[in-house]
Amino acid sequence: MIGAGAIFIAVGIAAALYSGVAVTVPLDKTLGPGLTDEITPEMDVGNTLSIRALGSTFDFTVQDPDGNALASTKDQSDFSYNLTADKAGEYTVTIKNTGTSDVEITGTTQTKAGPLGFTGPMMLIITGVIVAGISLRFRQR
Repeated sequence: MIGAGAIFIAVGIAAALYSGVAVTVPLDKTLGPGLTDEITPEMDVGNTLSIRALGSTFDFTVQDPDGNALASTKDQSDFSYNLTADKAGEYTVTIKNTGTSDVEITGTTQTKAGPLGFTGPMMLIITGVIVAGISLRFRQR
């Protein structure tokens, strides 16, 4: 049982370290008529976002972590946007399909886990300590 506790602790530490590392994720999606998609990558300075929307007419906005509009356009049918983050924080990309057919969204972004992404690894570490502690208690009897 001590081994199981140690494994929980090791996996929790590895996951905690990984939660702060930016990873590239795809943004591929089909957005139906009348629907809105909001993408909120948590970015560090220098992380990138590349996105393209193609299809029916749509509205497209990008906001920085302070809520300032970096890009805003309406009634487009083909729009591409590339961003290199100059501030750390959560950026917001909003695409609203205002047309009558689908909008295809493609692209990638670099993002990392938000503050809640750290709680899972911490729970693993705490569980490992509890399991190891209980196993030591039973071992001493």
